[in-house]
Amino acid sequence: MAQKKKAAQTVAEAAKATQAVQAAEAAHASKVTKAAKAVNASEAAEPMYPLDEIMQQSEALMGVKPEVLAGAYHSLPGGSLTVQEAKKQVQLFLNRKVK
Repeated sequence: MAQKKKAAQTVAEAAKATQAVQAAEAAHASKVTKAAKAVNASEAAEPMYPLDEIMQQSEALMGVKPEVLAGAYHSLPGGSLTVQEAKKQVQLFLNRKVK
């Protein structure tokens, strides 16, 4: 009789633990979803500019001469991009190792 009661308590504790884990996973998934939506919204809100316009303003935007931006995009297709994308590409270009 005592063993059945103890087993029932163990099952109840396991069920509570499972519910707690599920609740934590659901909360985490909700946070991840909200963060992803925020990132998507900020990316969608950032305007796109032609590469030549960004090159004209490269010193003010990124603190580099237009030639650096031209080097960073030498092997990449032209077109429109965001200022953040341009900054990221310039940093990758400046941090490349010379062969």
